[in-house]
Amino acid sequence: MAQIPPSLQDLANRFNQAQAQLQSVLLRKQQYEAELREVEKAISEIEKLPQEARIYKSVGNFLLPQTRDSALQELKDRKELLELHVKTLTRQESMLREQLEKLRDEINKELAKLRGSSSEAAKGGG
Repeated sequence: MAQIPPSLQDLANRFNQAQAQLQSVLLRKQQYEAELREVEKAISEIEKLPQEARIYKSVGNFLLPQTRDSALQELKDRKELLELHVKTLTRQESMLREQLEKLRDEINKELAKLRGSSSEAAKGGG
């Protein structure tokens, strides 16, 4: 069996790295989206409460009282931050998918060259 050319090994390594990065991005995006759904549900529930309702915030091992408005504002700020994270990760995901597609094309071209040169060598032309 012929040895893999260094250029093809390099492409394969870059492809594997990009694939690992994509998996990491997808995992983080999934985590942020799950937290975003929780925050949206909390906002929805708090908005149903009367203005004077007692709301408590978990801080470490303690529950601290908080006004309805401050709880809502805190959740809306968190929601905005999470949406920004999801948007950023979506862009990264798109860029990595494009990069993977380009690397896949380059790998296929290198493989085609190898097949072409090995078939010529087998015919005695190389």
